[in-house]
Amino acid sequence: MYSLLIDTHDKIINLVLYKDDEVIDLLTKQTEKSHSIFIMPLIEQLLTNNEVDKHDIVQIIVVNGPGSFTGVRLGITIAKTWAYTQKIKIKTISSLQLLACSLEQKEKKVAIPDPKGFYIGSFAENNKPLGEYQYVTSCSDDYILEQDIKVNYKLVYDFLKDMPALNPHAVNPIYIKKIGVEQ
Repeated sequence: MYSLLIDTHDKIINLVLYKDDEVIDLLTKQTEKSHSIFIMPLIEQLLTNNEVDKHDIVQIIVVNGPGSFTGVRLGITIAKTWAYTQKIKIKTISSLQLLACSLEQKEKKVAIPDPKGFYIGSFAENNKPLGEYQYVTSCSDDYILEQDIKVNYKLVYDFLKDMPALNPHAVNPIYIKKIGVEQ
């Protein structure tokens, strides 16, 4: 059984291929603002490198934000389309929860830097959010920044393993930051 994780919430595209609950490959590409050019060829490369047919994928996991508005939408669109057309499972994880899964502390505070501030979230030991995610212009030192966390994709998979799959139509991005017109 193969699963594919798609993460496009930031300047880096992360694609993870799982087989029978284990990470078998990770493909990463820093793209700045060119996710749409690289994402599909990278997925094809990942599958080809591992001799996996696209029809062998039985589950898609997609990072649904917060993060880059366009990047998050692109990853979700690909994941939803694939899940719907192939009639396979789809699960979501937030970019903040993805980071929290890799930390060992009982209470976890993580932050993702953005050009004008930070997306922040606090999590319990079981990686469940403690309150709403926020967007702030500065964050305290008790938050661990994204660049200081090495994501353990095996732990991410283990966290999601028993979560129910979603209807692809119910998968939506997490937007926290208000756009100029809303402010």
